[in-house]
Amino acid sequence: MSSTSASSGSSGLVLHHLELSRSNRILFLLEELQVPYEIKHYKRDPVTRLAGDDLKQVHPLGRSPVLTDGALTIIETNAIIAHLLTHYYDAARVALGPGLGEKMQASVDVGGWIQFSEASIMLHAIPLFYALKSGACTQDGSAGIERASARGIKADLAYVEETLQQNNGQLVKGHGFTAADCAMLYSVDMLAHILATRTPEWRQNLGLEVGPATLAWMSQCKQRAAFQAAVRKEGHEGQDWLSSFFARPAAARKSVFRPCIDLHEGVVKQIVGGTLSDTNSTLRTNFVATHSPSHFASLYRDHKLTGGHVIKLGPRNDEAATSALSAWPQGLHVGGGITGENAQEWLDKGAEKVIVTSWLFPSCEFSLSRLEELSQRVGRERLVVDVSCRKRGDRWVVAMNRWQDMTDMEVNKASLDLLAAHCSEFLIHAADVEGLCQGIDQDLVQKLGEWVTIPTTYAGGARHMGDLQLVDRLSKGKVDLTFGSALDIFGGQGVTLDELVKWNHAATK
Repeated sequence: MSSTSASSGSSGLVLHHLELSRSNRILFLLEELQVPYEIKHYKRDPVTRLAGDDLKQVHPLGRSPVLTDGALTIIETNAIIAHLLTHYYDAARVALGPGLGEKMQASVDVGGWIQFSEASIMLHAIPLFYALKSGACTQDGSAGIERASARGIKADLAYVEETLQQNNGQLVKGHGFTAADCAMLYSVDMLAHILATRTPEWRQNLGLEVGPATLAWMSQCKQRAAFQAAVRKEGHEGQDWLSSFFARPAAARKSVFRPCIDLHEGVVKQIVGGTLSDTNSTLRTNFVATHSPSHFASLYRDHKLTGGHVIKLGPRNDEAATSALSAWPQGLHVGGGITGENAQEWLDKGAEKVIVTSWLFPSCEFSLSRLEELSQRVGRERLVVDVSCRKRGDRWVVAMNRWQDMTDMEVNKASLDLLAAHCSEFLIHAADVEGLCQGIDQDLVQKLGEWVTIPTTYAGGARHMGDLQLVDRLSKGKVDLTFGSALDIFGGQGVTLDELVKWNHAATK
């Protein structure tokens, strides 16, 4: 995703700036040069941390920085720095020391440090950075990649420290601040951040420390008005400009167990989903509880098993559902016969959320207006859409009325995105395998992991703990799982409630 902003005036310069990249030093230099320019921001993918496809429209490899100057496109950091210093540095207007290409030692030193920032420091730092990000680093610095990188880094840091000490804090002798400082700051600061993530033992074993003169030089660079302006335009005002790069990523979400209470004729049952009908003549029942619905609700409450659903399978279940909600007010979702007229009533009875399917499909045709109406009445955050489905060929079609009637809605990315705009969760029964304990619909779970953008619970076919692990892997933690007939509290032998409670605790701690 990209966005654009501009400094005052117009020079035809456009910096294509990827957040947290080498482009930072170009932004710093542009502010020091005080030339008008436009900045086009590009965001990294929050998961991969790579640039998006939009940057590839400017650079085929999707890399930054890229500078466009009218019809010219300049890539690679040092080439951009050279272009800016050659064509936009006015020594009579801004003080950045000697330019490039002059036959004098200071000019040669400016060019040398600019090259050193990439060809030496980044050359040695990047392998260590990738080792750190991939988990290849050790606690004591004993890995081969650490030792190999450390040899170059140690020499680089010593050279910078010695130069600054000899030149009274200046990289280029006799010049307080030059374009070389803009280039070098990012590289040295990146390296300092890498070292800061490691233990004192690690740094001592490899002989890696940023020296006091170097730290003082970095601090002085960061106090410059141009640097602070660059940080503001980067979007990190008031923050360490590279801290986001080294922030510890949030632990990946894991799929968890979501409980259920299926009600049929006022009793908790486990039923083979595909056998439900108006006459019950084909009904196959795996389990009939002797405990009340409130017993199971209390059990889930005591174990803090949130996000569970109470489903009324047909008539004569209202009293049973009400008793479950009374046992755990605001702890369960309720579905089955939910309409625009009675949804609020069930919320008033203690449901955390209401679950709707059939009412959204008058005459088996999806009604967006009904969904919008219900979402407005109860609020998006209190609405769950049941997208239970049956497989038809290579696709899944939403089924309603106890999964007997097929609707006109296919379950896919487009339909789920449409629904997600008006509800806060999905409940998805794979009706063809519901109650069979013969395994989950793996293809559906994998697709749901690719498609869904809101919390989603899958039900159907789960046999044992391995299926919860499978759902976690296939959906990459985006889909949760309900166990029914295989669960010990419903007479099953495939998995125990205690096992699932332990899994949830480990997954969410």
